Amino acid sequence: MSAIAAVQSNGNVYNNTTTNSRQDITDVTSTGSASSNVSISDAARETAKNDQSVQPRFKLADDFVRWINKDFPQDVIDEAQAKLDDIKANGRLGASGPMMLPLLPENQKLLDSFQQEMNSIRSAGFENATPAQSTRLNILLNLSMRLRMVGWEKPMTEADVQRKLDVSFAMAKLSHNDPIPAPSADSEKSAAQIKAEIESKAVPSNWRQRWQDEGLTMPEDVTLSRDRSMWLDVAEAAGIGADEFLAKLREQAGSLKGNALTRAIESFISERYVALKESQKI
Repeated sequence: MSAIAAVQSNGNVYNNTTTNSRQDITDVTSTGSASSNVSISDAARETAKNDQSVQPRFKLADDFVRWINKDFPQDVIDEAQAKLDDIKANGRLGASGPMMLPLLPENQKLLDSFQQEMNSIRSAGFENATPAQSTRLNILLNLSMRLRMVGWEKPMTEADVQRKLDVSFAMAKLSHNDPIPAPSADSEKSAAQIKAEIESKAVPSNWRQRWQDEGLTMPEDVTLSRDRSMWLDVAEAAGIGADEFLAKLREQAGSLKGNALTRAIESFISERYVALKESQKI
């Protein structure tokens, strides 16, 4: 039977594959930055679920393992190291920049093409998939999830999305020997609290705390919707329309990345909200 693996970002990918390329992969994790980039749409919920877990005790096709373990060009290694340095300096929360935003039309078409190809492979049944089809299906699954995360920024080709994945895999390769702290009772409690807050359509308290710590003012009355990104809900509560917000975000993404981009767009929302409150006093 074909094995399907959602392999994302710097986690335990290389801990499981570099020692023995044929061993079972049992623990694949994501970047863990979802708390600052939450989308509560059904598609995003499914993406996040797939990004954080895989079916246990299966063996991946050799070609797919080689795809994960390939040697990366220096520019990819440099970008991966820069992202890791950013995380070490500023923390993981916000380090990926805003994600799970509406896709550009060109990227939606690319995502649709990925889905069509996956459906074509699935239609014959997983048990009938050749190793090449299994590998391609795994690749398409991971490309699709990555495209959903970053497809708001600029039109992308499959090669562009592949590079985004390569950077994530390179981050895993560079950090695979780093100790992975065991989850504490407080972190588990916090995760449960965040989930409850989102389900109640409230902005997670850890995100509000981040803004407060940085001297920013988040809109008070924000009701999260199920069909779009939390970022858009917060921006709208500050009097910023979706088109203006996305245009500003893409403009800033041309020169800023990671935590710097996250902080810039948070400052943009905060400033507009403060201005809106002042105008309402007049």
